[in-house]
Amino acid sequence: MCLAGLRPGPFSGVSMEQQLNKEQVYDTQISPLMAQIIEICKANKIPFIASFSIPTEDDPELACSSAILNPEFNPPASLVAAWREIRPARGRSALMLRTEHADGSTTLTAIVG
Repeated sequence: MCLAGLRPGPFSGVSMEQQLNKEQVYDTQISPLMAQIIEICKANKIPFIASFSIPTEDDPELACSSAILNPEFNPPASLVAAWREIRPARGRSALMLRTEHADGSTTLTAIVG
């Protein structure tokens, strides 16, 4: 499993105020890579899950998770179980999209299904 052998990160024992803003790091560095990964996985029917813990002072439980577990991609039961562990069913939930525009403005869109 990928988590084997993990060592404490550079922020272990450092207060939240001293850490880089993990949400900003996610938004500026990880999110663009995830967009590429998602497109590659869709094009090649590769199921996946990814989950990032990006706590902030305002939301110490903040996380960003993505998954493609479409039945036609034939995801293994272990990925489906892992997704259920990461994102337990909470009834109705909204899909939140954050769009950053060229002029620097940001739009948040909630899709409720």
